[in-house]
Amino acid sequence: MDALVDSPPFRFRRRVLLSCFACSPIWGSEPGVGWRWLLELTKRHDVVLVTHAFFREQLEPALAANPVAGLVIHYCSAPAFGVHPHTQLNSRLYYIWWQWRLKRVVRQLLATYSFDLIHHLTWGTFRFPTFLGNTGIPLVMGPLGGGEVAPMRLYEGLPFRTRAFEWLRYMSLQFVKFDPLATWGPKASTLILCKTEDTVQALPASIRKRAMIAPEIGSPVIDVSNREKRSPSSGPFRLLFAGRLLGWKGVGLALRSTKNLVQAGYNVILDIAGDGPLLQHIQSEIWRLALTDQVRVLGMIPREELLTLYGKADLFLFPSLHDSSGNVVLESLSRGLPVICLDLGGPKYYVTPQCGVVVSTSGQSRAEIEQGLANAIAGVIDDPEKLRSMSTEAVRQATIQTWAARVNGAYDLIEQKLNWVGDQGVTGEVDRGPF
Repeated sequence: MDALVDSPPFRFRRRVLLSCFACSPIWGSEPGVGWRWLLELTKRHDVVLVTHAFFREQLEPALAANPVAGLVIHYCSAPAFGVHPHTQLNSRLYYIWWQWRLKRVVRQLLATYSFDLIHHLTWGTFRFPTFLGNTGIPLVMGPLGGGEVAPMRLYEGLPFRTRAFEWLRYMSLQFVKFDPLATWGPKASTLILCKTEDTVQALPASIRKRAMIAPEIGSPVIDVSNREKRSPSSGPFRLLFAGRLLGWKGVGLALRSTKNLVQAGYNVILDIAGDGPLLQHIQSEIWRLALTDQVRVLGMIPREELLTLYGKADLFLFPSLHDSSGNVVLESLSRGLPVICLDLGGPKYYVTPQCGVVVSTSGQSRAEIEQGLANAIAGVIDDPEKLRSMSTEAVRQATIQTWAARVNGAYDLIEQKLNWVGDQGVTGEVDRGPF
C-alpha cells in the first residue's frame, strides 16, 4: 500500500457509524475508497464500521498487522441464493437487498451505542438507495457520483450498442430524481456530499440546497525523485491513456487527436493501457486512421508495469466523458505526469492550469473537441519549459490532494453543518462500548 499521510490531531472525538458496502485494504475502486476513508476518519473520530461480510478475510489480517484505535467493525451479510460472492458484489439488485438487510443491523447498533452521525459512504452513487435515514441520528451521504453526463454528439462514431447504452443511461438520469428508492436516503439526509456539480443538479430540486461538492479520492504519496528525466531530443513525445476501453472513456477522442497531431507534423506515440468491450473497435480505428506506427494497445497490464509507464510518458491523456472521479488522474499527477482532460465529470476538479490542461467542450462538436485536445498537447510539445514546470506542479498538486485532505475537507463541511464546534464533548450517556 502507498504511504498514508498523518492528519492533524483533533481534540473532540465523536462517534460515527460508517456504512460501507465495500471496504478493502487490497482492492481499488469502491472498496479502496471505503478503506482509505476509514483509516483517515479514525484519526479524527471513533468509528463503528458496517461492511459486507465478504470483506472480513481482507480486513482482519490488515488490522491485526496494523491495529487502528477507535474502530469497531460489524459485518452484515445477506442471503445470495447460491450466487457467487464476486457476482453479488457487482450486482445492483443484490446491493439494494443488502442495504435493506442493513437496516436491522443498524437498529441493533443504535440500541448498543450512542452515535453522533451515520455516514453512508459506499457505494458512492446517488442512483442506489440507502435506508438509514429517519433514525433520530443525522445522516450524511457521499461523496456521491453518478449524475455526470456528456452531450450525445460526443459518442458519434462509436458502435451502435455503445451509443444506445449511453442514451438509455442519459434517459434514466432524467427519471431517477422521481425514483422513491433512489431519493429515500437523500431526502432523509442532513447533508449530501457530491463528487461533481453534475450530481448536485441530478438531485431533486427540493434537496439540492443540502448538497455540497466534496471530491472523493485522494492521491497516493509517491517518491518521484527517480522519475526518468526526458529531453525533447530523446525520442517521440509520449502520450499515455490508462483505463477500461469503454465508450465513455473517450479513447476514440484520444485516437483522433493523435491523428491530428501526426497530420500537423508532430512525432508522437500514444500508449493505451487497458482492456474492455471496445478493444476490437479501437484496433479497427487505429488501422482506419493509419496510426499503427503511432499507437500501441497494451491491453490490461500489471500495476507495476503501469507505474513504469507513468514514469516514461510526457503527458497523460484522459478525455473521459463522465468519470465521477478518475483515480488515474491523481495517480498520474503523483508521479509528476501532467494531465490533459475534458471539462466533463470529475477529472477537472483535480487538474489546474499549472499541472495540465482542461479542454472545453461547451457548444463544440466532436471534431472541434478532438482538435482542442490536439492543440493542448501541441502547446506543451512546443514549450519544453512549460512541460517541466507542469511536471513539478503535478507533484505539488498531488501532495495537497491526499486522502487525509479529502476526508478532513469533507468532515470540516459535515461538522460545520452539524454545528460541532466549541468545547462540547460527545453527547449521550449510554454505554459507549469498547472505546
